[in-house]
Amino acid sequence: MSYLPRHVEGLRPWLDLAAEVVVVDSHSTDGTLDFLRANLKHPVLRFTSHPPGLYASWNHGIAQISSQYVCLATTGDTITREGICKLVETAESLACDVVISRPTFCDVSGQTRPATLWPADDVIATLDVKQPYRLRQIEAVIFAVVHAADALTGSCASDLFRTEVLQRYPFSTDFGLSGDTAWSWMHAAEVSYGLVPDRVSTFLRHPTSASVTEQQSFLAARRADVVLRTAMESWRRTGVMTEQTLPRALWEELMAWLTSYLDAKAAFDRNRHGSVPWVLNPRAWRNRIQRVSSAKQLHRLKHTALLREPAPAT
Repeated sequence: MSYLPRHVEGLRPWLDLAAEVVVVDSHSTDGTLDFLRANLKHPVLRFTSHPPGLYASWNHGIAQISSQYVCLATTGDTITREGICKLVETAESLACDVVISRPTFCDVSGQTRPATLWPADDVIATLDVKQPYRLRQIEAVIFAVVHAADALTGSCASDLFRTEVLQRYPFSTDFGLSGDTAWSWMHAAEVSYGLVPDRVSTFLRHPTSASVTEQQSFLAARRADVVLRTAMESWRRTGVMTEQTLPRALWEELMAWLTSYLDAKAAFDRNRHGSVPWVLNPRAWRNRIQRVSSAKQLHRLKHTALLREPAPAT
């Protein structure tokens, strides 16, 4: 509830552009529903209820959408009217299923915070993106592997999705609060990504509201290398990606270094939570060095693979 007044103010400048609005409430007891009924106005507005669970609630709301595109206006995050228009224009002109962008970061007091580097920042820097851009399939797959610790989509509240795509590929509910991250691994080759380099939205940094169930789900979730290998087998089987594409993407080398990175990261994370401060633990230092080295190798392979690809026609 504490985030809603600013959130609704952020919606008002562009909400008339929306064909419909669906509010999903997860059994709030803090006045959320009453506030939204009194302050959120739209000619096609529906309220629906779903048990707590971030991605299950998203999927529930998305299933009811009939308009061509979906914007996930998560509480506390905002986007400008110009930004929404730019995302839609990019989806239309470049025939994209997902259009991603980077937000400006702020805290609960509304103060701007230093930007966090997300995968989109690397896409922009690596490919020298200066205007809306459509990622080639091989580019989306490579960046999804290299940034498997994050989501290629970044904050979904800064993005635009084709409704049919999210209804065909709903968000996974067994990755805790990283369901969008897992979604970007699972469908990197199956959806077409667009990128707007401008910062047209804000992302609210706030304490997690993850339930115990979601936290346990995250800890028990499959690792990125397992998910990506499973996805690649499906892409091969269905012809989404060809055998000729994989060597160009340096797929096996990328996956070997991703596994090395995840092994080292998991070991280092365990060291950090041990009884001895990790800085006094030689094994922790070795794991940390291996993690950093593996990340560097992933980025080296990324550049090598992308250099093999001819530049797209402009």
